[in-house]
Amino acid sequence: MAKEIKVIKCPNCGSVNKIELKPDFYKCTSCQTEYFLDDNDVNINYNHNYNHNLPFNNVNAKVLKIIGIVIGSVFLFIIAITFLTSIFSSSKRSSNNYSTYSGTTTREEDQGYYASRYSSMAFLQSSGQPVIAMLESRRYNSNMNKEKEGSYLAFYDPIKKELIKDEKVSSESLSSSDFKFKTFSDGNIYMINNKASLLRLDKDNLKTQDVGKKFFEANTELQIGVATMEFVYRDNGDGLIILTNDGKKRYYYPLIQKLYTEKEYYKANNGFNTLLPNAKDKTIYLFTSESSDYPDEKLQLIQITYKDNGAGPKDITDNLRWGKDYGGSGIFTDRDPYRKVLLGRWEKERGRVLSWRDVTPDRLYFAPSVLIGEGDNLIIQFRADANTKSPFKIQKINKDNGTVEWTASLPAGANVESLIKFKDGFTGVNDRDQIIVLDNKGTITSNYKLD
Repeated sequence: MAKEIKVIKCPNCGSVNKIELKPDFYKCTSCQTEYFLDDNDVNINYNHNYNHNLPFNNVNAKVLKIIGIVIGSVFLFIIAITFLTSIFSSSKRSSNNYSTYSGTTTREEDQGYYASRYSSMAFLQSSGQPVIAMLESRRYNSNMNKEKEGSYLAFYDPIKKELIKDEKVSSESLSSSDFKFKTFSDGNIYMINNKASLLRLDKDNLKTQDVGKKFFEANTELQIGVATMEFVYRDNGDGLIILTNDGKKRYYYPLIQKLYTEKEYYKANNGFNTLLPNAKDKTIYLFTSESSDYPDEKLQLIQITYKDNGAGPKDITDNLRWGKDYGGSGIFTDRDPYRKVLLGRWEKERGRVLSWRDVTPDRLYFAPSVLIGEGDNLIIQFRADANTKSPFKIQKINKDNGTVEWTASLPAGANVESLIKFKDGFTGVNDRDQIIVLDNKGTITSNYKLD
């Protein structure tokens, strides 16, 4: 049969470039495929074989092998680095103590904490260094530090503006009603933790000591144990209200180891005939309160001298207001004779008051309070006018003649809660988590908010 003329293409790659090996047998010069033609010119059969011994293919094989080795080595290196990093990171987390001061985040996982601040007290160390103690309820931002959450007693340096030290006092979140401060007549600061323990502060080492057991075991009746305890009111001295384990309510003054029933207590805390042998004259300053009998009477800065009962029961006069004295007890009307008095006979007896006087008789005050009233320092706080949004001012008053020695204007919204005197000035806390520092001339040198 005659053969038709056709264009012969490589059945593998379609190229027409070829060489004839023998009649009707060809080899594609593009992909090295060998193929042949059937006699009927219909089918093209091919043998798809590559010549693997070509120099070009040998080079590709070597390159691919090298690339594979490099990729494998890089992969193993990455795995090794990841493993070692994990080991050292774990070791650091288990062996380091992280800072608990908010704002101090030295590691990625230590993200600080949020603190709600409640009770506070300013005091001086034996060196004269002022310190601000605060009760803080802390919530940590990192899950790694969740076990640290709870309530802390934090001590701040108001001059350097830094946290000096802290002590965890409870794993619970405590507020000012759960943890209370009080300075006793011996000069020490005592604290009641959640009505369960009585602590005394070591001012120099900034740590607390549980003194309840020592105090209670000194009294036979309290050896049965104490269920709960609270401080007596601020103006009733160094006492505790105790509930014993057998359910008895008692008033205990630990510094003199005196225990009272409720009836005995109310008799012992007032009057001149119940004074202890070491009672001494003491002077305090306070502002009068608004009077229902004389609502137009202005508020006055009063100096009171009284007999202080030391570490024993007392009822210091803390609420003075002008009233009508009818000369006795009973039911009276305005038709009955009376005298206008600031301190009646009963109030003088109750508070053991010896004398009183108006320090600034010509002054007019709005929302006033006494911040410091001891020694040569009489520091007061007040608003300049009757507007409740007016900012507060702080003044130093000459306690002898009532003249103003200096005045400091507080920022809007600031209201100082406590203030103490130290060598270079005054420092204290206001109600916005801020610590204020003034020099001896009354200039505010610092007023900063804690983190």
